[in-house]
Amino acid sequence: MYEYLNIIQLISGIAAAALVFIGIFISVKKLNPEKYETIPVKSTVISIALIALGLLSYAVTKTCTNLTVETAEHYELGTIYFASVGEVVKSFGFVLLVPILFRLFKPRTAKKETAAQDFSEELEEN
Repeated sequence: MYEYLNIIQLISGIAAAALVFIGIFISVKKLNPEKYETIPVKSTVISIALIALGLLSYAVTKTCTNLTVETAEHYELGTIYFASVGEVVKSFGFVLLVPILFRLFKPRTAKKETAAQDFSEELEEN
């Protein structure tokens, strides 16, 4: 089992980086004010799910690191994994808030205001 830890660690590290990047990219892509007035809830949920999977994948990387330490041999794999998840959440858990913050603080466009003004001007003309 220990001979494959480096390969598992490398694959899970690359997967973690890719999932977090894709999750943030989906939210950033929706910041375009010309296409989207607000970030859709579905995109926010998908972004959070991808980032959470990325963080869990990074926890696998940390687990492989902790398994190679000689003092960790008397612990069970589940205990080491949950300790790694706690360490990852403590260090990088704030990344889960990025899509939510994008959704909350995205500046509103003036499309509705101009449409309302055009409608009121048409009513005044008639």
